[in-house]
Amino acid sequence: MNEKERTITLHVYADPIQAKIMQDKLKENGIDSFLNDENVLGMDPIAGVELKIFEKDRNEAEKVLGK
Repeated sequence: MNEKERTITLHVYADPIQAKIMQDKLKENGIDSFLNDENVLGMDPIAGVELKIFEKDRNEAEKVLGK
């Protein structure tokens, strides 16, 4: 799998609403992203919602989200 296809976790959010806001912000800037573990948060308090992106978009996504 090359860099264009590989996904990475950009950030993990404890709050699913915050994760969705950040996902929407990326989408507005033309960056595809995915949320993982969105529905298991209540079952495992240590887990969070992972905001995943394609590795090729990392630098741009970090700029958009102010990382």
